[in-house]
Amino acid sequence: MIEEIDKFWKEYLHDFEPLAHELKLAFKDRWVRFHSLPESKRYPESELEYKEIFSRYDTVLLELGGTSSRMFVVLPEYSENNTALHPADGLRSLFPHSEYWRTIDKLEECGVYWHLHVTEIQIPNEKLNALFRLVANDEVRNILVVLPEVRSVFHPYDGGADIIASSEEAKEELKNKYKAWLSKHPRGY
Repeated sequence: MIEEIDKFWKEYLHDFEPLAHELKLAFKDRWVRFHSLPESKRYPESELEYKEIFSRYDTVLLELGGTSSRMFVVLPEYSENNTALHPADGLRSLFPHSEYWRTIDKLEECGVYWHLHVTEIQIPNEKLNALFRLVANDEVRNILVVLPEVRSVFHPYDGGADIIASSEEAKEELKNKYKAWLSKHPRGY
């Protein structure tokens, strides 16, 4: 698992540091953003709205990789120590069998190290939707779902999801298929 994600990251994303929020800037040509709720509403207020988020995220992930592609969730741990232990508590309880992948030194900028852990998942998945609930509530950040076989990355955040598609053509196909979920902002934010 670690070798597969590492190889993908080096070859396809040029070993760019896996900082979820910066991928859209580094890979603008393949980036598309979908909002998770109608009218670009940021935070859900009902179970119906959570179901809408889960549906949109699952739909895009299935569109990207189907049910047969391997998918890995990258889970952060933040620490003042440069030794990785395990993902943040809420994440560890959802994904207890994750493996350490790599560390990003963010001491100067944030005062902590970002230790990244990885676990393999299938979709649809109740644990994945529980993770998406945490993301939608802004309880966890910097989550990535990596699909190495289809050369794509999915980054959910509170309010939507950024996708780094395999190509500009794949990005345009996604945009055309899910137009209603796109931002109305001229730059796609």
